[in-house]
Amino acid sequence: MEKIILRKARSEDLDSMWNNIWQDKELAKFMLWKPVENIEEAKIRLQKTIEYQKSNLAFYICLEETDEVIGFLGAVDTGDCIFEDTGICIASKYQGKGFGKQAMQLLLKMIFEELGGKEFIYSCFEENKKSQRLCESLGFEYKYAKQNTRKWDNLNYTAKYYSIKAGE
Repeated sequence: MEKIILRKARSEDLDSMWNNIWQDKELAKFMLWKPVENIEEAKIRLQKTIEYQKSNLAFYICLEETDEVIGFLGAVDTGDCIFEDTGICIASKYQGKGFGKQAMQLLLKMIFEELGGKEFIYSCFEENKKSQRLCESLGFEYKYAKQNTRKWDNLNYTAKYYSIKAGE
């Protein structure tokens, strides 16, 4: 299986993000971000991403061999060493190949071993069965569901929340 790395965004990532992720309306269906309509919007989003990643626990997921961006993920410390995901996304053509699991394992290792995290909370759209299977395959335990509204289009959706604790 190909290996991945987590790294910060760079200006050279524009084509990968545009082609693999940001313009994919099907992929965005279960995400909180709005698909971009053109390359100019993609350039603006990339610059915002570069700035955001400078001071946040957020990364691009890249194929180790080619450095192609195939996704992204991140987390935020909500206090008391409890971290919550800020989204995980794998490009459609790379789904089902274990990259999401590899990426989550790298993020969890960083949170639990390097940052002293005690718990990690993962959430996903109720309809996103692939995302649910991913967190369950990593040992996450279902906690609860909650109604939310996506900001950019006011979509009401149910989010399912899962948890894993350090050492589990």
